[in-house]
Amino acid sequence: MMTPRLKIVIADDEDDIRQGFRRLLSKLGCDVIGEAANGRELVDLCLNNQPDLVITDIRMPEMSGIEAAKQIAKTQAIPVIVVSSHERPADEDSAFIADFLLKPVSVPSLQSAIEKASRTD
Repeated sequence: MMTPRLKIVIADDEDDIRQGFRRLLSKLGCDVIGEAANGRELVDLCLNNQPDLVITDIRMPEMSGIEAAKQIAKTQAIPVIVVSSHERPADEDSAFIADFLLKPVSVPSLQSAIEKASRTD
């Protein structure tokens, strides 16, 4: 049985990092249905596109990935994987986060984070 392809929105303020994620995700059989360069765009994309999953950087202009995850959680149950080359999210923020990855992200770690985030049990 074919599992439906996951629809994913990615957010990072660096274009080359978004391109990298697009490549990794297509290797993993996922569809990137939207890209955001900041947290505000990310929230709008989720409202308009209902993705299955969000992958976002923490540090972005206008609104951080964590703030965006909190905004999204108010209206939608979309799992969010947070990626950062710097800090881990604070414990009180982890309620909004399905998984956390440190950059640079490898295919196996991304795959296991996606599997963990999209489990519905």
